[in-house]
Amino acid sequence: MADSGLRRLTNRRWKVGVGILLTVILIVVGGVAVYFSLPHHGTSASVQSVANDPHVSISKADGVTVLSPTNGTSTVGLVFYPGARVAPDAYYASLAPLVRRSNVTVFVPKMPFNVALLDVGAAGEVRSRYPGIRTWFVGGHSLGGVAACRYASSHDVRGLVQFASYCDTNVSERPIDVLSVTGSRDTVLNREAYRESRNHLPRNATFREIDGMNHTEFGSYRGQRGDSQATISYDVAHRRLADILVPWLSKSVTAAA
Repeated sequence: MADSGLRRLTNRRWKVGVGILLTVILIVVGGVAVYFSLPHHGTSASVQSVANDPHVSISKADGVTVLSPTNGTSTVGLVFYPGARVAPDAYYASLAPLVRRSNVTVFVPKMPFNVALLDVGAAGEVRSRYPGIRTWFVGGHSLGGVAACRYASSHDVRGLVQFASYCDTNVSERPIDVLSVTGSRDTVLNREAYRESRNHLPRNATFREIDGMNHTEFGSYRGQRGDSQATISYDVAHRRLADILVPWLSKSVTAAA
């Protein structure tokens, strides 16, 4: 009788323990899901500034935000992967100069749970829907740049653009142009991984650093945990970024013609 009672007590405690563990797991999983489902959005002022730009048209289709030039047909496209927990609209202001000045159409897909690594093939889906674009680039910010590099490692693209990011896949032998831009005040970027991965890129890769720029200024959002205070404004950062990106991409397109 005593042994039977002890077994029942042990079984009951085991069931309670399992129930508590499952509850904790559900709470953690639910918390993580909620955390990643609430991305950083672009400031209302930055979004409105692009919406008011007569040279840039904003549209959305099948989960993809499209920034396209209004002054004619574009044959060059950039699929841009957002950083983790960053919404597409956070990149309107930083990418609009490419549309306005180089007649490039920019596509920013919304990622599952706002994590680009969960949909590395997003660029392929975009490309299949826009056959009029003849020259394709992929790029991304932070973790989005890692995803873009993985896509470029096995697909035919003209070039790869990385903002505050790095390649965890070797593309050094790929026939692509690469632009890597960092900010001197960025304390979110894993600098060790960035340095170690430089040999993953082609020898002719272009590296630029913008003095005073932090991680969030590659977009137009606020509240990035672990970032340092920038010493230049968002407007200045975006202007300097455009002065690097626009001529680099234009040169790459010309060289491919």
